[in-house]
Formats: sequence, structure tokens, C-alpha cells
Amino acid sequence: MRCAIHGSGGIKSIFCLFYEIAFHSTFKKFGKSSVNTLLTKRNVSFYIQYGIKISCFFRRRKYLIGFIYYKFSNQDMAVKKHELVSDNRNQLDLKALQQYIQLMNEQPSYLPPPYELVKVCQDIVKCLARASGAEDELWTLLQNVEEFLLRCVNTAQGNFRHEIVTAILDKFYSFISDPQSDACPALSVVLVVLDTSDTEGTLAAARWLVQQGDNGPAGAGLRASLSCLYIWLYEWHGTPALGDWVIAFVKALEENERFDILIEVSVDNLARLFLALEDVALRQSVADVIFHILASLRESTEAFDRVAPHVDRILTRLASDSGQWSRQLLQNVVDILSATVESLVESLKGEAQDMFKDKYNDVILCLERHMASRGCRFLQLTPWRARNVCLTSVNSRAPMRKVGLLNLGNTCYMNSILQALLVTRQFSTHVLLRMTAVPYWSKMGLMFGKMLHSLSTKLNPDELFAVVKPPFFTKDNQHDSSEFLGYLFELLQSYEHCSDVNYDYSRPAVLATSRIRMLHAPTAQQASQSSSEADAAEAGPTRRSASPRPGSSGGSTSSGHKRNSPEKDSVPPKKRTRMSEGAFLRRDSFIDNMFGGVLLTRVECTECHSSSLSRDVFRDLQLAFPDKPDGWQHSVQSLLEFYCSKESLTGDNKYQCRDCGELRDAERSVVIETTPKYLILVLKNFKFEPKLQVQTKLMHSMYYNHTVTLPTVRSQAVHASYMLYAAVIHAGTTLDSGHYYTLAKDNNQWHIYNDDVVSSSDESQLNTLNRSSTPYILFYRRSDIEEGTAPSIEELPPKIQETVLAHNKHYVETVRKMRLNRP
Repeated sequence: MRCAIHGSGGIKSIFCLFYEIAFHSTFKKFGKSSVNTLLTKRNVSFYIQYGIKISCFFRRRKYLIGFIYYKFSNQDMAVKKHELVSDNRNQLDLKALQQYIQLMNEQPSYLPPPYELVKVCQDIVKCLARASGAEDELWTLLQNVEEFLLRCVNTAQGNFRHEIVTAILDKFYSFISDPQSDACPALSVVLVVLDTSDTEGTLAAARWLVQQGDNGPAGAGLRASLSCLYIWLYEWHGTPALGDWVIAFVKALEENERFDILIEVSVDNLARLFLALEDVALRQSVADVIFHILASLRESTEAFDRVAPHVDRILTRLASDSGQWSRQLLQNVVDILSATVESLVESLKGEAQDMFKDKYNDVILCLERHMASRGCRFLQLTPWRARNVCLTSVNSRAPMRKVGLLNLGNTCYMNSILQALLVTRQFSTHVLLRMTAVPYWSKMGLMFGKMLHSLSTKLNPDELFAVVKPPFFTKDNQHDSSEFLGYLFELLQSYEHCSDVNYDYSRPAVLATSRIRMLHAPTAQQASQSSSEADAAEAGPTRRSASPRPGSSGGSTSSGHKRNSPEKDSVPPKKRTRMSEGAFLRRDSFIDNMFGGVLLTRVECTECHSSSLSRDVFRDLQLAFPDKPDGWQHSVQSLLEFYCSKESLTGDNKYQCRDCGELRDAERSVVIETTPKYLILVLKNFKFEPKLQVQTKLMHSMYYNHTVTLPTVRSQAVHASYMLYAAVIHAGTTLDSGHYYTLAKDNNQWHIYNDDVVSSSDESQLNTLNRSSTPYILFYRRSDIEEGTAPSIEELPPKIQETVLAHNKHYVETVRKMRLNRP
């Protein structure tokens, strides 16, 4: 048979062989050995050229690449659905990939048909993302990949070329936007499909990716992507186009005003990027990225603090080299850092300015030894400024009096939340100073002003509660304080960009989620598809409540039940649920800026090891209790770790794997991708008793940590530590009865706010409560967030000042009359 192929009858013989294999179903018997005989080094090119036509007999294109792998990879590698990636993601056959690419490059006149070529390019991206090895080890492979990809895009014309580039970039982004993927820097070689000499074209591609990633909550994918690109920039030197792509990606983020992402990620990576300047062989494109970042952060004290320890080292290294390029690098560093010092000094006054100069005296002297010029082109860039920079009062005077709130008939669930929000200092200060003309916010601002500066020890909150009480709450009945908090956040967010000093509160409030549903009602097909995807995501035993409620992280009630559906309440509590429909994190929202975070959920098929990612926003995390033996002591930290622990999806809860095309066993895990400034935890202390038709309390032994660490992606590890500052406590044995009160810290002093009675306390009391009094909602402040102090009455806006002064005047007159009327 081998002789027949080598001769003139070769074409006929190979087609006859495959014809017999296909139509007589004897492939299993002799197909592998026959094909092995045919596939010699000499006739591989023939197979590539005619393999597609031959494989049509089988209706399965995988044999094309699969048989080439079998011949040249020195192992009996099973042919898989993804030809260039084996089942085990940790054991990739890079040798097989290299040989396949090399064989394709040896046939310059041949490329797979369009529908095949796009898939091959995407599989190459997938394989490179999961590769490992140093630059020199991968050098030959990367050269061959570059050659093949360039041939693909240069050969393709018009729309098909655009389709190839888009498919490659889309798959590329799916890996770099996944903070858990550990994508190999060698993946950046696929950027060769972009013509970096065409600056506008590269920027257009970056704009497209930014717009694609902008759909995620809080730009979490964009944040992870930028962090990944920065890491590659100082760890990998094998991709000349990488620097040009990073600067295009940064500019695209600037155009979309994603300054919060730019500042946070850039500051986190700035020290290592700055140290890359020590290499005088640094590419200009990489240096341009570093200088662009430095210049854009020249108004940031935190950024300057990151580079300050390394300034002397970098300047000394650059000055020691007499090359023109080193001199140019040195001048740019001196110019940008001198401008940074000047800007920061000018922004400070008096003692603060002197303290800055003393702290950075060595850096300033080091810069002065080199002459700064005014001609640095990077200083023409507009500095990055974050949105939603909230105000904190610099006045050190704190109000001494603590004010309680009258219980107007089972309104303790609202009183307790309001006291906790008051000591959430950045939030309450923003409400007081910035939201005086905004519906609902202005009402809360007036209440906060009185709570801070009232001469009375107790206040009537009726005017505020009348407009913020959820319409589905019945008057004079006990309700869930967590449910009220979720509704309150939704209400405030819905109106935070409105301005109406004469707002008519007799009209029913319209929440933002309701507006979205009205404007973007899904079609029946979309609704069906969304429901299907949600069911797949929810497959498996989970550990959180599934009941919907406004504003929660999972669209669920903290009480863990639907009050109108007791049959469903008997379902075991779930670990976590997906975000409710229509919920999203708004980058222009102060509510989300303070309390919003992002959950990254990964479901990985145990068969093909492909994974799917979803991002859900949260304003609270609802923590369920794992099954443990009696006497076991839980802690807040252990509940957080249980919340993010891995789950197996098996049996009736199998995962619908898109790559396998069928139900598979899978593993689901959750991690925090974006941490909130203020973390709200709801402890699911209740379970539904079908016989009693009530939510009874779980009397678990519990330790309430005063500091916790969130399980986060690596890039957020520096923002994972939190400190407790308030707790809403439920006293009673059932959710629909009992009493709520608050234990909170303000200016390092703890107090118990029990409706209109306020008393001193200490932090140890949280762990010494009786069994029926259990912390239900815990408020934590991220360790890098300054508490600040409450604004003095002189700092308040005129309207709030007048209201507080009028209230105090009325109180004094009332007390005077009472004294005069005493017998």
C-alpha cells in the first residue's frame, strides 16, 4: 500500500482505502494501523491537502488533526473534541501543537476552509493560555505560531479577516479577564494578528474589548485583564507587540472613563513596573506604558509612596549608563517625579506640607541632583481622578451625645439599620454634605443631622420612615431588618442622580430595577434562554437562600424563606444563589461604590475540564451554617470560607457542559473578585419549621470575629482585610417576633442603640450575649478605608443646619414649658 501511494496511483489508493473504511464500518478493525502506514513524513502534505475531503466521509473533522497527532506525538493520544488541547488541562501536548503548526507552515498554499480555520485559531489561543515554560523553551513554537497566524490574517480578505481577528481577541480576552486562569504570558504572541504600526486600528480593537468587558459588574473583567497585562509586561519579554497593546488598552479605558479601574490596578502594580526601568534594554513601547502610568498618577500620594523607595536605585542605575536611551529614560523619570512632588506639595497646606517634605526628603534631594526639564510629553496627559471620591470631615470635634430613636410600633428593624448606617461614616457624611436636593436622600440627611447634633436624647423618625418603609411591609408588624436594608439601598440608588427639592412623596417610588424591566423587557425566547442558563448555574446543592428580595447579593431574603410559599420553604437552605434578574453594579452609583462587590463563580466540567465563568454583584453576603456535630463552634471567618468552598455538581444536579454538549459532573467554586469598601454579612440564623409555619432560630455556638479576611482573587488580596464596626442583633426565638437593636463603634467607642435608649458598651459584648440574642447583620469596614469624623454643625449645608437648629430650639422651649408647668 505504501508503494501505491508513492506512485501515480497514490491518490486513488488513499481514497479507496478511506472509502472502504467509511462505508464498510471496518475502521475499528484496521483503520489505525492502515492510516499509520500511510502517514509517513513524505506524504503528510498530501494528507493535509486532501484530509478535509476524506474526513467528509466520517462527518467528523477531528480525524484530520487527530491522525497527525497520532503519528508524530510519540503517544497514543485520544482524539478529542478540542483537537489542540488534551483532556487534562495540566498535561498539554505542546509538542503536538508545534508539529501541527510546523506542518501547516510547510504548506504555504494550503489553509483549512474558513469554518475550520476560525476554530483552529481559537484552539491555538486556548493551548497557549495553558502552556508553561520559559521564553527560550517556547521560542521555536512561538515563532511558528506567529508565522501561521500572520499567514491566516494576511491571506484572508475583508469580513473573513475581521472574523478571524475578532475570534482570536475574544478568546484571548476570555483568558486574561479570568483572574483564576493563570494564563501563560506566551499567549500574548497572538497579538501579532494586530498591525501595531496602525495605532488607530490597534486602539479600535482595544475599544471593542473594553466595550465587551464593560458589560460585567463593576468592570471586573476589565480589572482582571489590566492586571494580567501589567504582570506580563514586567515578566515577559518575548512579545514585541505587548507594550503597544497595553497602551492601547489603557487609552480605551481612559476613553470610557474607567479611572477607578486604572487607578486601583495601576497603583497595585506600579512598584514592579517602575523597577522594570532598571533594565536599559527595555523596549520603548514598554517604557511608554510605564511613563504614561506615572504621569497619569502624578496627583496620587499612594502612587508616589509605591515608587519612592526605589527612586534612588533607578536614577543611579540609569545615570551610570552613558547610552542615549538610558539618558532619555533618566530624563523622563526625573521630569515626571519632579512634577509629581510639585503637585502633591501644592495640594497640601501648613503642617501637612511640612510632614510630606520630611517624609520624602531623601527622594526630593535625589531628584534635585538631576535637572528637571519642562518638555516631557507625558506631562501633557490629564491626571487620572477617581469618581465618587467621598468627603470626610477634617474636623476633629466629634459629637459627644448619642441619640436614640423612638419605636413607633415594631419599627426596631428600621431603627437598628439607621443607627448602623450613621456610623458608616463615609456614607453618612456623603448623605449630609452632598445629597440635600435629592429625593429620599435629603430626608435621610435631615435625620442624620438631627441624630448627630440634637440636644434631645431621643428622636421621632416618623417623617423618614413614612417615605422609606417598603410598600409591601404592613404597618405595626415586625419585619426583617435585612430585607428593609436591601429595599432601602434599591430606593436610594434609584434616585441618587435625581434633583428635585419639591419632590412629591405622595407618589409611589419607582425603583431602578423596575425601570430597567420596563425599558428592556425580554422576549419569550430570551426569557426561556435566561431561565435555562440560570437553572444550569443553580444546579447542585447550594448553601444559600433562594428567595428573592430587593438589593441582596443573591436576590434572596436573609430570612431564608418566601412568606407566601411555605411548600418551597421546606427546601434545605442553599449556600449561594445567582444575582436576581436585572441587578447590576453601576460605576456611577455611590451606593455600589460603598457597598458593592463582585462574586466570580467558576463551574468546571470534570470530563473535559472546560470551565464557564459568571460574575454576580452583591451588596451583602448571606452566610449559611454547614452541618456540624453538636457543640461545634462556628465563626464568621469559617462561614465565609464555607461560602466560597468548592461544591460538586453530580447526580440530578449535573452541569450542562457547552463543550461536551451534555450533562456532566462538575465542580463549582466562588471567589470575591472585587471587594466592597463596606462589607455587610447576613448570618442565616433561621430555618423554616413546616409544622409551626415559622422561621425558628438556630442556636449555634458562634464566635464573632472582629477582623475577617475575604477569600479573593490574588489581585485583590491587599483589599481583603476587614474590621467590624457595627452589628444588628436579633433578640428572640423566631424571625417574625422578637426585637432588633444595634451594637456599634464610633470614634473608637462602642455603644448599644436599643431604640431610644443608648448605653456604653465594649467590643467583647458581642461574644457574651445570651443564646436568644444573636448578631444577625454584621458591618465591616475594609482596613484601607479611613473612618473619618462626623461633620460639625457649622459644616452642614444651610438647609440641614436650619432644620437642626429649629429642632433644638423647639426642644429647649418644650423643656422650659414643662419645667414651668411643674407643681
